[in-house]
Amino acid sequence: MTVLFVDDEPQALQAIDNLLIEADVDWDCAFAMTGEEAIAMLEEYPIEAIVTDLRMPGMDGAMLLNYVGEHYPKVVRIITSQRTDKDLVLRVVDCMHQFLPKPCSAAQLKSTIDRACCVRDLLVSDSLQRLIGGLSKLPSVPDVYRRLTHELRDDDASIQSIGKIVSEDAAMTAKVLQIVNSAIFCLGHQVSDPVKAVSLLGASTLRSLVLAIGIFREFEGLSGDGFHADSLMHHCLRVGRMAKSIGQSESLDDDALEDAMTAATLHDIGKLVLYSVDPEAYNQAERIAVTRGVEMWRAEQQVFGADHAVVGAYLLSIWGLPQRIVEIVALHHRPTRAYEMAFSPLTAVAAANFLCHHGGSPPLPKPDEELLRYLEMVACGGGLESWWALRDGSTSLGLKTAAPLPGDVSL
Repeated sequence: MTVLFVDDEPQALQAIDNLLIEADVDWDCAFAMTGEEAIAMLEEYPIEAIVTDLRMPGMDGAMLLNYVGEHYPKVVRIITSQRTDKDLVLRVVDCMHQFLPKPCSAAQLKSTIDRACCVRDLLVSDSLQRLIGGLSKLPSVPDVYRRLTHELRDDDASIQSIGKIVSEDAAMTAKVLQIVNSAIFCLGHQVSDPVKAVSLLGASTLRSLVLAIGIFREFEGLSGDGFHADSLMHHCLRVGRMAKSIGQSESLDDDALEDAMTAATLHDIGKLVLYSVDPEAYNQAERIAVTRGVEMWRAEQQVFGADHAVVGAYLLSIWGLPQRIVEIVALHHRPTRAYEMAFSPLTAVAAANFLCHHGGSPPLPKPDEELLRYLEMVACGGGLESWWALRDGSTSLGLKTAAPLPGDVSL
């Protein structure tokens, strides 16, 4: 793999070179001191990943990655900068795959690039590109979600300001309140105010909910032959709640819980895309799954050449969602391909999805071979039995009357 490092300080590039040599990292490395020099190298060499400093004279890292994203979309794009450059990093959040603080270790650098390339390789197949090309247009990121995300970057964000953003979209407000008051969230009382919903659920939970609603709204009315977008959305929300319960039981931190819940809420959006591209082909995949006794995602691969997990991850990646969310969505049916082999948000989502598909009374059904191997690899072979008791989510809702902002996960 060839990785291009860009920094206007020669000593910084030398430090990176020394770091990788000492760690015996097996990459072909190229180095550039300006954005223009980096672009020239991209034109000449098969670069697979670019790691650029944010602060540079002339063409800075933000400008460079915007150019790379437009002209070389398959190249993994990573920004490095001081942690104090928070406002500057926000400029490039839509065109980077990952952010790395300066300085970082060789292990951190290697794992970040390797896992980003792993997901990239899943999302650049010819069959996937042909499939996406069958859409008349890709759905867009909901405006309310963009505004919520921007507001949550403000340290002064409040419950009232978050609720006000949602309330300005009447249709979104109605759908949010409908879902919040459904059995999915088990609140036990009616909520009629978006501000109250933020208070109970937490800002990050509400943001994930708004994103899911916005996506499913793009496919409103999409149903037929047993396919119902509303039912699919409710399944995704149940998996989100279940994934958080599992994550809490395994002591994931708040950031990891938010990743699990967001990815779980979005894990099946690729099914909307597949059905909208070709309903008959989707129905054919369902018939194959039933008659041959195979998982639906495997049947999708036979019919479409790509499965809903990869399709959904592709959509999230072009929207600029964090790479860790894209990775979970892409791998929730193929977790053995993950870079990290330890309990993680991916574990919680994959297990939650299985458990939500197999409701009812014990005994617990046997998981498919892929999930079983993965759980053994992450030393959670017996986890499903203990997580089974959490499947109604009633033991770990953790609802609050007030939620810290921004970035909380109080559901």
